[in-house]
Amino acid sequence: MRRLFNILVALIAMIAVGCTSAPKMIEPTTEVAPEGASVKNLQYYPGISIGLKMKDFEGYLKQIADAGFKYIEISISHKSGLWEISDEQVVELLTTKRDQAAAVGLTVWSIHLPFENKEWTNIAGEESIRRQSVDNIMRVLRLCNTAIPECKNYVLHASKGTLDPRSESVAQARKSLTEMLPVAKSYGVRLCVENLIGSLCPTIEEMSATIEGFEDAWVTYDIGHANCIGVDVIEFMEWIGPKLGTVHMHDTMFGSWIDDHRVVGQGNVNRWGEVYKTLLEKNRYRGVFMFELGGKDPAEVMATYNDIILKQYKEL
Repeated sequence: MRRLFNILVALIAMIAVGCTSAPKMIEPTTEVAPEGASVKNLQYYPGISIGLKMKDFEGYLKQIADAGFKYIEISISHKSGLWEISDEQVVELLTTKRDQAAAVGLTVWSIHLPFENKEWTNIAGEESIRRQSVDNIMRVLRLCNTAIPECKNYVLHASKGTLDPRSESVAQARKSLTEMLPVAKSYGVRLCVENLIGSLCPTIEEMSATIEGFEDAWVTYDIGHANCIGVDVIEFMEWIGPKLGTVHMHDTMFGSWIDDHRVVGQGNVNRWGEVYKTLLEKNRYRGVFMFELGGKDPAEVMATYNDIILKQYKEL
């Protein structure tokens, strides 16, 4: 009897340990965790991006949901045709997309603002063009906020290319941010400036020069961009710290300068466990682990999240 009792006690202890070691999924929030907060057993919900005008939008949403995702980013291209239709039509289009996502259990975590209409950093050097770009971006922001008010994170691309000297592009960007950030704040949303390649903010130094002093400016950290230009991906993340608004996760080849958005494991970022730990501890990020992969198979993306990223993190 005593032996049976000891076995039962051991089994109960094993079950208890199993329960405590189960991952605790983070309910995505824009709030950063307190400094020094425990990250034991915490796990991010993964998300995946989808183009607003993607062919078979509903079909891809179903693939995303079937693969186990709960969150998406909607990516709006300048070629989405939003400039040619009325405000009411834009809101109707965005509301329809949001409702289609909700119908399969998906929530919009972030929206990628138009990224071909990005003269807000004024590489043309003409104030009227910069001003029009700011107006265009703010119109899309306003209409997105009307249609999808639950989304609080907006990815902001700089212009492709830079002025000479580069510091002039930084100055132009800061002028535009001075105009755009108060608008975003009035809507209760965040503008998150992305680190880019062949453009503005590829490095810590230039990102710092662009957003320094703006309390309401956040960062979209694109790990693939950092890796393919040869930046230390962890060092950049640590510098961003709690100013991290959202993320873009994809693989690339270090120093290649080719932004080909590979599935994890097909590039050489390699340090995915460190990335995960840094997000949790240094950035104190409590949002979505968002993949930006241009329509790749969601099931494959989820498999790499579980089999590579989480596995590396658990082995640290």
